[in-house]
Amino acid sequence: MSSLNLKSLIHVAVVTGLSLGLSACFRPLHGPTASGLSLQTELASIEVPEVEWPPQLANAGHYLRSEVIYALNGSGSDVPKRYRLGLVLSESQTSPVVSSETGTATSVIVGGSVTYTLTSLDGKTVITQGTATSSASFDRFPQRFANIRAARDAEIRLAKDLAVQVRTRVSAILATRS
Repeated sequence: MSSLNLKSLIHVAVVTGLSLGLSACFRPLHGPTASGLSLQTELASIEVPEVEWPPQLANAGHYLRSEVIYALNGSGSDVPKRYRLGLVLSESQTSPVVSSETGTATSVIVGGSVTYTLTSLDGKTVITQGTATSSASFDRFPQRFANIRAARDAEIRLAKDLAVQVRTRVSAILATRS
């Protein structure tokens, strides 16, 4: 029985030793970046320029840009800009459920993807780029204005989710960039 306790103790010691050895390999995402600046300062130094969205994406594009700006610099502090974030949005709507009585959709899924490119302020150096995708759904009702508001709420939820994804991905790159 004592050999069983000794084996357990050895296993605990090995696991503890390995975890302490690996702990130095990880850098906290919201700690100081490799450049020495705080991550919040790095994110606040990203400029998100106005985009001339096509008419069918005007509302969703406005919500997306506003949410990205808030996600990057929610404090509104005035930080000198070092980076520029370009956004390209695409959106689709699908109706998976159609009422057999009325022939109209009873729910809608709003899907969207944003392709982002983070460059230096002069645009010569691409720091990172990628695509974030998400979806949001809403139920349709007989009232027209309720449907308009539900669709707008779904676009806002979609924009918030895409903005969080972009912020997280850009944060991971800037945290390790010197």
